[in-house]
Amino acid sequence: MNDYKKTDNTKPTFPKDLWVFYFQEKKGTDMKKISSVISLSVLVVFSLSSICFSGQPDGKEWVYYGKDNYGRIYYYNKTNITKSSDIISVRTYTIESDDSKRIMVERWKNIDTEKSVKYQHYDHTIFMDDFDCKKKLTSRNEYIWYDDKGNIIDKLKKENSDWKNIISKSHFDILYNKLCVTPMKPSRKKK
Repeated sequence: MNDYKKTDNTKPTFPKDLWVFYFQEKKGTDMKKISSVISLSVLVVFSLSSICFSGQPDGKEWVYYGKDNYGRIYYYNKTNITKSSDIISVRTYTIESDDSKRIMVERWKNIDTEKSVKYQHYDHTIFMDDFDCKKKLTSRNEYIWYDDKGNIIDKLKKENSDWKNIISKSHFDILYNKLCVTPMKPSRKKK
C-alpha cells in the first residue's frame, strides 16, 4: 500500500493520519514505543523553546503592559505589589531590544571590557519601581541585569533614589495608570 496517492497531474496528497498509517504498515511495530518517542520529541522541543526564549517571564506572575518605540517589552509583577500611603512599589521586567543590548555593550566597552563581554548575552532587566500616585512621580530603586540563560550579570541598589515626573504616554505612564488610577465605573441612571 502506498503512503500517498496521486490524483491526475496534481501533487501527491497524504492521508490525515500519516504517522498512524505508516506505523500500521510496519510489521511488529510497538505503538507504545512510538508514542513514547513522539512524546519525548515534543518534550524536547518545548524544553529547547524555553531555553531559546529565556527572556519571556512567567505569565502567572508577570503581566504585559507595553512596548516602547525602541522595541523593549514591559511587564509588571502582579503578585508582589506593595502599597504604603500614596506609594506603590512593584517589580517590572523589561525584555531588551537588539538596539538596547548593543548600546549596553558599547557603553561598557569604554568603561570595563570584562563587563562588556558579559553584556554580549544581555537579555532582560528586572527593576524595583516606586510610584507616588498622589504626585504622579516615579523612582527606580533596584536594577538587576540578566543574560539569556537567566544568570545575573550585574546588580545595582539605590538608597533614596530621585523622584522623577512621569512623562505622558511613556511606559511609566501606562503602568501608573494601571496601578494608581482607579477605573471609572459607569454610573447607574436613577429611574
